[in-house]
Amino acid sequence: MRFRRDINALRGVAVGLVMLFHFQVPFLGGGFVGVDVFFVISGYLMTSIIVARLDAGRFSVLDFYLARFTRIVPALAVLSAAWVVLGWFYLYPAAYKLLAEHAGASLTFISNFVYWRESGYFDASSQSKWMLHTWSLSVEWQFYLLYPLVLMFGTRVFGRSRAVMQTVVWALGLASFVLALVVVRRHPEANFFLLPTRAWEMVAGGLVLLYGDRFRFSASAAARLQGAGLSAILLSGIALGESLDWPGPMTLVPVLGAVLVIAANAGDTPFSRAAPMQALGRWSYSVYLWHWPFVVLIRYLDLPAHQPAVVAAGLVLSVLFGLLSYALVEQRAAAMRQRYGWQGLGILVSAPVVMIASCTAITVANGVAVRLPEQIRQVSAESRNVDPRRTECLTQSVNRLAADGGDIGCQYGTSPRIGAIVWGDSHGNAVITGIAAAAQEHDASVMFYGTSGCPPLVGASRFGKHVEGPCRDFARRVDTALGQYPASIPLVMVARFSAYVDGKNDVADPTILIGYDGQRPLADPAARRARYASFLVNDLCALARIRKVYVLLPIPEMNEDVPNYLAKSLILGRRAEDVSVSIDSYARRNAVARTAIGQAAARCGVHMLDPVPRLCRDGRCFGSDALVPLYIDGDHLSRRGSERLRPLFRPVFEAS
Repeated sequence: MRFRRDINALRGVAVGLVMLFHFQVPFLGGGFVGVDVFFVISGYLMTSIIVARLDAGRFSVLDFYLARFTRIVPALAVLSAAWVVLGWFYLYPAAYKLLAEHAGASLTFISNFVYWRESGYFDASSQSKWMLHTWSLSVEWQFYLLYPLVLMFGTRVFGRSRAVMQTVVWALGLASFVLALVVVRRHPEANFFLLPTRAWEMVAGGLVLLYGDRFRFSASAAARLQGAGLSAILLSGIALGESLDWPGPMTLVPVLGAVLVIAANAGDTPFSRAAPMQALGRWSYSVYLWHWPFVVLIRYLDLPAHQPAVVAAGLVLSVLFGLLSYALVEQRAAAMRQRYGWQGLGILVSAPVVMIASCTAITVANGVAVRLPEQIRQVSAESRNVDPRRTECLTQSVNRLAADGGDIGCQYGTSPRIGAIVWGDSHGNAVITGIAAAAQEHDASVMFYGTSGCPPLVGASRFGKHVEGPCRDFARRVDTALGQYPASIPLVMVARFSAYVDGKNDVADPTILIGYDGQRPLADPAARRARYASFLVNDLCALARIRKVYVLLPIPEMNEDVPNYLAKSLILGRRAEDVSVSIDSYARRNAVARTAIGQAAARCGVHMLDPVPRLCRDGRCFGSDALVPLYIDGDHLSRRGSERLRPLFRPVFEAS
């Protein structure tokens, strides 16, 4: 296939949008559409290769796969090796293990599945995943594996005519697009990361190729079409945002924009001739590979990510390392395959094999903690000091809703006497070991009901990219389950109360805000807080009419992931200090929730349990003590931190 300058320049646009978006350059909140443009280009190019060789009767699946391997894998292996070597010296164990897991998943092209499965409540932030961007490579590779087989099967069964190919590709694309529309709200993470709902974007490029003989435009018409397509792509990059369902209906805009540019085939325009775009297009794959790790590095080093000089440095480094990777790895890998044949291919294969084995060993060794001093190992290990039953009793509890008669609660303790019922979210699970220890002192057990991200309030719903049903259904099920316990057994409520009205303290996440009885959260903050306070008071008082109710006031939220921050400070040779926030900032953050719970105490006798005296002193609330973390992250107490609150819960069992 002849080289097309317009497509090469379009690659430059795609990688430029993605880079600027990831480095958070203002006014490009939709720069992620660059990935969708890449998908369209890939679909066009792969279809051109497959169809041309099928038409000539000389298509070889093995040759196709080996060509894709030579194009993609060597540069990816070198990138993985570079960051794994760097991580040996500068990453704490949890981060190093995560890097190794993700590098291995990238090289085996299953990283999109890994990131889909990691989109749970307690999983690491995207800003700490060095290889996150490789999800798109995994999607493309999976498409490369299956697409030629689909075309070959279709042509062998129905004939090798162009109409047959068009029908097969149309069917594949329409099925993928409809599937994306069906699952986008109920399974947004799967919709984003997995091939079945992404294939239609690559199919769109394939259709341009299959209908190419119909696209014959004059030079002026081709230039106008190219301009229209570029405008659609650039406007998408400016006007769209991450709150949209993606891929979804709006994804058609950048996809059709890319289709127009390719179909126009306008090679002799200022855009197609622009030297910077041609250079960026040639280096686009390697630039894409290198840019995201630099985004993560900036945050890992706690550099001011929005400072223009830092952003400029990140962009320059991305392009520079992309150029080096293109010249030293991409081109040499292709030359080695051509010059040395199977022997050269064997050399190329050895690099990813060695890397996969190394990543597996690092993962099995839990980040090879022995390479680091004991203090760093101990600090990092505190991130895993959680309730041993967390998965069973918290993250999987909502899944048991579907089971007929399934018990959604968990009993903590061996005593047949239930001394208290605890209803909460992940913050409830974070303190359950301390509550259970207090219960054991009184020869009692505790029943725990909770699920991540759902407040213990009947009728509360989460919206945004999350379906609103599970939280409401779970709360109703708990409310019903409470009826089986004698009124003499007290109820303890524990939740991240402030997050549900004002969002998380460390990241903008509108999906955590709750609405009531199917109504969405109010947009006006003052009205939303007033409504939330009223709802909270009424709900607590309704429960207090039946049994004694204790409410743990909000746990202080730190501004850092405590174990990781301390471990990183120690490994980078910085002066490490205990993580803390001022009591004043804690009071401002939690004013709505604390006031509402206080009103419930005054109105209907709800008992307040205040964690501040146990976690705060000298005007500050501490996430660590003498560099020993009390939290597993920035807001969930560890078992060590939960133990600090054990005396707070003793009155619950003394009264019962």
